[in-house]
Amino acid sequence: MRISTIMLIMFLSITTAQAQLFGTQDMIEEGNISLRIWEEQSINNYSGIYSFGESEAESSLHVSIAGGIVCAQLEKGDWVIQNLEVVGWHLSYENFTNVKIKGNQFYSDQSNGEFVTFEVSNKKYKGLKLNNPPVQTGNDRDYEIGNYSKVNQIGKYFNTKTKIISFDYLNEMNAEELKIMRNEIYARYHYVFKTEKMSDYFNKQEWYSGYHQNVDSFLTQIEKENIKRIRNVEKSE
Repeated sequence: MRISTIMLIMFLSITTAQAQLFGTQDMIEEGNISLRIWEEQSINNYSGIYSFGESEAESSLHVSIAGGIVCAQLEKGDWVIQNLEVVGWHLSYENFTNVKIKGNQFYSDQSNGEFVTFEVSNKKYKGLKLNNPPVQTGNDRDYEIGNYSKVNQIGKYFNTKTKIISFDYLNEMNAEELKIMRNEIYARYHYVFKTEKMSDYFNKQEWYSGYHQNVDSFLTQIEKENIKRIRNVEKSE
């Protein structure tokens, strides 16, 4: 089997849940996959998840754009070992700094790149080509492409990650709903709740598992703004 064929098969990494594509520079070039500019009239259309790598080398970049704020957040996982035993696969998060999008160009302190389209097996895909991404699957300092997908709708109030929630909307909620909405932001980062009520509520959610004692550094600027707004409404009730 030729190297280019092997590379193309590696490029198409398919799981039972969904087809996930990623590509290192070698895979793209060996597979003769052409890249084209993906340019949108509104940068809001770049909001979504860009998946890189596979298996234990998998990471994703969550791009959220709201109210003039552009957030890019790296999600990656690692096995946690305690007392010589594996206790689980834990996710951690890093917020990119000085994130900007101009045209189809992506800028940040951690990595720059561009939004592109590509075609594999007569199907067209969208992705983000990052130069020397923080989690490197291929050769050091090469580029990699993460395949685009829509934002995961995790939780009842998942929009707190992607939108600035209006005061009109918040003012229509009761105290209990506001409390759940605010704490759900922390729960998505697997925060271990200290109060019995919140712990009981989120332990009943199938998407939740608690293992981080502090998640403040994980919060994006959009989430911080929403927490501040929710607290303001809670105080006024």
